[in-house]
Order: sequence, then C-alpha cells, then structure tokens
Amino acid sequence: MGRLSMVMIEREKIFIHLTSHVHEQSWKTQILGESKDWICLNKHTHLGTEHDHHHQDRPTMASIIEHDLERRAGWIREREIQWLKPVNIIDFETTGVSLWAKNEAAETVLKDAMHSELPNRTYHALVHGTPEEEQFEIDLKLTPHSLQPWVMKASKDGKKSVSLFETLTLFRGYTLLKCLPITERYHQVRAHLACKQHAVVADATYGGEMLMLSQLKSHYRFKKDRPERPLMDRATIHLAELEFEDPDSGELLKIQAPVHHDWEVALRYLEKFADALE
Repeated sequence: MGRLSMVMIEREKIFIHLTSHVHEQSWKTQILGESKDWICLNKHTHLGTEHDHHHQDRPTMASIIEHDLERRAGWIREREIQWLKPVNIIDFETTGVSLWAKNEAAETVLKDAMHSELPNRTYHALVHGTPEEEQFEIDLKLTPHSLQPWVMKASKDGKKSVSLFETLTLFRGYTLLKCLPITERYHQVRAHLACKQHAVVADATYGGEMLMLSQLKSHYRFKKDRPERPLMDRATIHLAELEFEDPDSGELLKIQAPVHHDWEVALRYLEKFADALE
C-alpha cells in the first residue's frame, strides 16, 4: 500500500457544467481530482448518480455524461475521455464525492475497493437529537420495505449492515455526525440513524423534519405575504471524503468534497442560534 495523499484542487477550482436538456436544468460541478483512470466530481443534490427504476423521471449524472460522451462535449473532448462509468452510487438528495472510472479495468479495481468492507467513505450528516455516546456503532440488518422498495427497514432477514458514527459538533436539538458505513447498502446511513431515532434532518423518507430558522431564532418575525422557507429542505447528508488506491500507481488517495451553499447557510445559523459546543 502506498503513502496517503490528499487529492484536492489547491490552485484555481475547476468546474464543468452538467446539463440535462430533458429536465432543463444545469449543475455547475467542481472537479475534485482526476487521473488518466478516474475523475472525481462534487455531486449536487436532487441529481441521481445513475438510473433508478423506482424514480424514472429523475435527472441523473449517468444520462447527462452519456449524452456528453455522444456529442463530445468540451470537457470530454479536452480530456480525451472515451468511456466513463460511476464507481460509487450516491443517493438523489445526497451531495459529495462522486468517483467515475475512465476505463473498464479501473472500474473493476475501484468497485472492488468500494465493496471491501473498509471505512473508505466518510459522510457528514446533521441529525435530530443528541446521541447518548460520542462514538457508537449500529449493526442492524437492512432490507427493502415490501410496499415501498425504495425505503429500507431493519429486519432479521435483511443483509448485514454496519455503520460507525462519531459526534463532530453538538447543537441545541441537533448533532453533526461523522458517519463511516462499513458495508454498502442502499440508504444505509440514513436508515440506520432513523432506526435509532436520530433521523437525518429534512430526510422526509425516514422521518426527518425540515430545518427552519423560526425553530432556532427566538422572536423570529414571520412575513405576512409569504411562508417561511426552510434552511434545509432535503436530506442533510454529504459524502465528505472518499479513500481509494490509484489503479495505476497503487498510491492511497483521499479525496475531499466541500459542502454546498445550503449546508454552509444551515451550519452558520445553527452556530449562531443553536448554542454550538466544541
């Protein structure tokens, strides 16, 4: 195993535009790092990684990139990319490190690493409540719900699912957690936290409530002419870091993704009005 390297764009940040003409939407997407074998992008929320047969109308990075490959979009042409497939699958609402292989050999090596049951994916999640312990493990088998197969539930007949958690910051009524899934199951971190009554904030699928400034700020003044807009209206979970060996050099890489603007705003208000503690 090679030495550990942090792969980030330290100089000028590099962005590409991922555009879905079908959905008439475009996402300005940061390139977090790349090599001849892979490229890492900072995925936006409300954008799937690949096709989801349960939600076929949603835009996906895979369909956009496939179209960009066909039309030889500028960012594809500049890098002489001929082939691109996702290595790790991130939920529709989740943001963060999205790793893509540039050839089949790299895809095989990188996917094997993702399924190795090593803590190589670090999520940050804002959850309701305060866990009893600063560090804890959740070992609950998960299986799809019989009537809503896109929702996971705990079951003795489910697949092995193990996640590690560590408190990063305590707020009044909320906690920012570091989450390390050991296994790789659909919605694993979100489902595990919900099972322990610490649902991810604004994760409607698993009982999370939206984050509202009126709940944080005393003497909040409601506007008469319009309803209050939530600080977070989607699952507050972010894939902050991904660790893997470079398929060519064997060097151990650690790629980090900065949070998006909605996260920045939410954390700023929590620190100001919800008594953040070290």
